[in-house]
Amino acid sequence: MTADRLTILHVYPRQMGVSGDRGNVAALVRRAATADIVTEVVEYAPGDELPSAADVVVVGNGPLSAMRSLGTDVTRVGPVLRDFATAGVPVVAVGGGFDLATNQVVPTDGAPIDGFGVFDARAVRGAERRVNYLVLESRYPLLPGASTRLAGFEDHAARIELADGVAPFADVVSGGGNQAGSPVEGAVTGNSFGTHTQGPILPLNPQLTDAVLAAATARLGRDYTPDPGRTATIDEYAREARATIDRYVDKAFKRIA
Repeated sequence: MTADRLTILHVYPRQMGVSGDRGNVAALVRRAATADIVTEVVEYAPGDELPSAADVVVVGNGPLSAMRSLGTDVTRVGPVLRDFATAGVPVVAVGGGFDLATNQVVPTDGAPIDGFGVFDARAVRGAERRVNYLVLESRYPLLPGASTRLAGFEDHAARIELADGVAPFADVVSGGGNQAGSPVEGAVTGNSFGTHTQGPILPLNPQLTDAVLAAATARLGRDYTPDPGRTATIDEYAREARATIDRYVDKAFKRIA
């Protein structure tokens, strides 16, 4: 963070951004503004020079074909993203971006794809395809008093195998999640999390956006205090959307074999 702004690094927005994932970046920018924090969004494309510093990193959803198209760029930038995460920079990886942020993506055919290695896990394709509303209880640390109930949407056929000692992002209330035995979803390391929860997840769950921004600013010695008056409309839209998910969570979608 410079003296006057918070830097949000959006990785592969063109290749890994097929599910409205710019909404996650927009939520961070809009929410930060309610705490009088100016933001700068830096987009990273394959072959670019990766910034030497960032305050939040976002990786969105994308298909296996997009991951393959990135070639060796993933392994080139992986060490930098791991260093960011180790330093406490929140890395938010969603959908296929979560798969890519593990150690390895194992497809049903063809060679495995090396990932960023931010999360000590691997994504194994070929699990039951889950197309559902997804309701979770967060294990990611939220601000005091914030609801731990998260809601969104999942559409994936991956089994996420977490290494020993890796904490999941959330417990599954309704939905598929990691599909690796225990009813859990995603992964957490430090201030970073990966999940298949789409929607996009941050606009739907402002308390999670607050937690990411609080983690980003705390490591820089700055308080994060959004103005409730300026967040009221955003919060109401999110509450109404989550209420709709709660009403239809067991009715709207089905498993796909």
